[in-house]
Amino acid sequence: MSFSSKPPPSQSTGSALLPWYGSLVLLAALFWACYSFFVMTKLGQWIDEAALLGGEAFLAADKTRGPALAFLDHMPAASALLAGGFILFALVRRRDFLRPAVAGALLLGAAGSTQLLKHVLLVRPDLNISGASMNSFPSGHTTFAAAAMAAIFIVAPVAHRSPVALLGWAYAAVAGASTLVLGWHRPSDVLAAYLVVAWWSVLAGLFLRHAHGSGPGPRTTAAGSRTVPERLLRASAVVGAVAAAAALALALAMDHPAIGTVRNGALFVFLAVGLALVLGTAMVSGWFIHGLFARYGAPIRRRLVRGMK
Repeated sequence: MSFSSKPPPSQSTGSALLPWYGSLVLLAALFWACYSFFVMTKLGQWIDEAALLGGEAFLAADKTRGPALAFLDHMPAASALLAGGFILFALVRRRDFLRPAVAGALLLGAAGSTQLLKHVLLVRPDLNISGASMNSFPSGHTTFAAAAMAAIFIVAPVAHRSPVALLGWAYAAVAGASTLVLGWHRPSDVLAAYLVVAWWSVLAGLFLRHAHGSGPGPRTTAAGSRTVPERLLRASAVVGAVAAAAALALALAMDHPAIGTVRNGALFVFLAVGLALVLGTAMVSGWFIHGLFARYGAPIRRRLVRGMK
């Protein structure tokens, strides 16, 4: 029996980590672009506010509003319990200590950074669009729901990550859409929450890559061998991206009169625009994170084995 510290053949460290670092930069740039347009410009604030008013106009008197608001009130606690259960299972049942710790750090880091961004670092200028000038960017409720699902994704076995990503980001999409239609948050608040969680997910994957070492190189999956959840996740991302792009183009092309004079028909259109942006961004985020982990993620090693022969 001998021990060797020589790693197995793999990609060079630089090429293996480049997709992770590039993704961190890309997501940070998208977050800043979202903030710069929807919060710092008059047109962006107008589109945001019109979508929010659309939800208030069409759902304010709905009988389901009360139960839906109750669900949003309890959603952070329910999300935390769900994520905590999966993390505890991985910790006790599978004796996997690193990934549960990383998943917990992801959840706390995403939730904490959202609060720091919203209440300390970012401001919402008063551009005479909305009576509520207090900053709400990003959405805390949406961040917590998405981060809880991302934490479950981190500890999930590789074979189960596709359905976890599909169901988890669908849950995050519903959570974000609920905060919009019930008048809690503007669309950009929700988009920002998804980007925050995606950024922390990539950071978690990068840390695991450093901790576990490099794998055998980028992994590819033949189109015919993709599982049903993988295909559904990919299809939902494609549809979501097209819908979000078309919705944003429509919002930019429509008239933007004084916000108080917009008719209900136009408000309904902007509500639909907001929902398309929210749902589309959620599913694209889920597909992006899943693909990054599937192609460049570190192999799962519960014990440190150093070339035992």
